[in-house]
Amino acid sequence: MDARVLRASTLLALVVLAISSDPNYDHQTSTYQAKYKGTYCRLLCTATPFFSPDLSIQTYVSLIQSAETSIDIFAPGFSSWSKCTPFTGCQGCSVADQKNEKFPVFPALLNAVHQRNITVRILTNSYDQSTCEGKITPLDWLFLNGIEIRIYTSTTFMHAKYMMIDKGKRTSVSSVNFSYTSFMLNREAGIVMEGTCNGAITFYQKVFEGDWAKAASFKPTNSYSNGDMNIITDTSPYPVNIPTPRSVPGAYVTNFLPVEGITVKKVFASPDYAREELESDTLSKVTKMFYLTVYQITDSDLCNKIQKLFESGKEVKVMVSPRIVSYSDYKAAQACYQQLYTAGMKGYLRYAPHYYQYSHQKFWIVDNTTVHLSTGNWSPSDFPAGNSFPPYGHTGWHSVNRNFLVVLQSPLIVDDFYAVFTEDWQRGTDWAPRNH
Repeated sequence: MDARVLRASTLLALVVLAISSDPNYDHQTSTYQAKYKGTYCRLLCTATPFFSPDLSIQTYVSLIQSAETSIDIFAPGFSSWSKCTPFTGCQGCSVADQKNEKFPVFPALLNAVHQRNITVRILTNSYDQSTCEGKITPLDWLFLNGIEIRIYTSTTFMHAKYMMIDKGKRTSVSSVNFSYTSFMLNREAGIVMEGTCNGAITFYQKVFEGDWAKAASFKPTNSYSNGDMNIITDTSPYPVNIPTPRSVPGAYVTNFLPVEGITVKKVFASPDYAREELESDTLSKVTKMFYLTVYQITDSDLCNKIQKLFESGKEVKVMVSPRIVSYSDYKAAQACYQQLYTAGMKGYLRYAPHYYQYSHQKFWIVDNTTVHLSTGNWSPSDFPAGNSFPPYGHTGWHSVNRNFLVVLQSPLIVDDFYAVFTEDWQRGTDWAPRNH
């Protein structure tokens, strides 16, 4: 291996391992043992791709409004679009302001509960931020209106973005967080599946139920006057106002129709054998081409495997986000990209278009026959090695996320994702040592 590549790889590994303390969102208390083996489905279903910033908010609201009996949601957080959930400090808005929350999912869920008697469950993370005195947060409000909410505790962090409608009728898996940025400013990718792909939907629901059973209870910390409670629990219909997607000159705008006869080849969950699935069942079986678009690559071993695919003569293209929130992740990612660039991937490694806040989608196309869609990045926490994951403070601890992945086969579905990849690729910028 070239000395510069070795140095870059070593730096990447050191940065990834530099974890100083238990994250405030970590509520795992017992060792998690992997138990959900990936399921080969090979079932035909109807699938609809959707992407931010184009139509993801419309897709989510339509799914909620289509529910007849139940809605189950995995969401890493529930951010306010009305500035009621700042990143630091206590949370909340006045009761009057929170009632007018601009995030369309908020009123859509309330209408589902009050107007159609839908059972709603939300499994999310707690970031140990209190509700300000005299204020109320979106989750507080939803809880007080009968929506069941629990705090994820299975592993370090719940990173899946998932919604199940009517216990198996339809489901969505995506990279979309419940934030304004994710819906309206980022490039995100997701899929809605429905029809006869019950094996895939059943697998995801089994994981959700397992995590739900281990989860901690959620309860608002503030109490409210009778007058405020009358406002909070008012069952009158809420207006659901969906904002117009942001128009960016020259951007590729997606609007895909449902595709029937899609083969759901496989579904699996991280951390349960996901690294094994990725390495042995995907990367080792690439024969011709491998196109990857992902928010960040911070795993040194996975970075090496991309390099080996390229050096073996496969057609490899990698597109990543030009911006990363965490500086430590940013440094780890740059070390990987420097390694790939030095190994000869100049012109095959690009930043996604800069007009996205973040290119946060995570999918890869293999041999022009399959699309692999993930809620997780190519990082040690999203694709961890091993099958046993102890909580913080115990030997062998490292940060481990819950994620979902789905493998789809069909020329039409490949065409849809291929179009998004190639159109964004053409509008992107080559990665270079001084171009970041």
